[in-house]
Amino acid sequence: MASSFFNPKSAGTRFLTGLCNLIIVNLLFMITCIPVITIGASVTSLYRITIAILAGDNPAVFRDYLKSFKDNFLKATLLQLLYMFLTAFFLFEIYMVNNMMDPQFSWAQYPAYFFLAAICASACYAFPLLAWFEESFKQILKNSLLLALSNLPVTIMFIVITGGLLFLTYYFTVIMMSGFVFLGFALVATFYSLFLKRIFEKAGAKISFKEEEEEK
Repeated sequence: MASSFFNPKSAGTRFLTGLCNLIIVNLLFMITCIPVITIGASVTSLYRITIAILAGDNPAVFRDYLKSFKDNFLKATLLQLLYMFLTAFFLFEIYMVNNMMDPQFSWAQYPAYFFLAAICASACYAFPLLAWFEESFKQILKNSLLLALSNLPVTIMFIVITGGLLFLTYYFTVIMMSGFVFLGFALVATFYSLFLKRIFEKAGAKISFKEEEEEK
């Protein structure tokens, strides 16, 4: 029984290998997020690894994570800055409506909430797209919105879960951050990746490091 458990192809070994990979990529993600401006590239690299694991690959986590981080840094940073600017703009608009305008104009804040939801929806797909597809900046934005609309139930789930996690983190900061530090970021990305991988493959993509290496 022991020999079968430690067989490289056994379910137990694959599980432990995957768990170790997630712990490592979670640590890499936190380290590379420290400068803040690198969060976009870090999210992109995180999805590069989690989707690859779900595809049945056995990625070299350090090498593949850092390669993705380097290759996608510029586009990911531009995406991050765009989303941050738009988010700040609409949050400021909501603040203005609630604090500096007559209450009869409170309805003016609702379009801002709509655009914030659209930004979140786009971001849920944009960074994973960047991780796996060679597309221009404009194409990434366009395709992320198209995927968000064509997979609306999944998109709503992503937004609700993300919002729920932010809410819990705000009110239970120590508990939530303790979980995120150990494995949380990678687990959330892996859960999202279950749906993203299926969506990408449904769109005709073949998700695998192995195929890329064979082409080289």
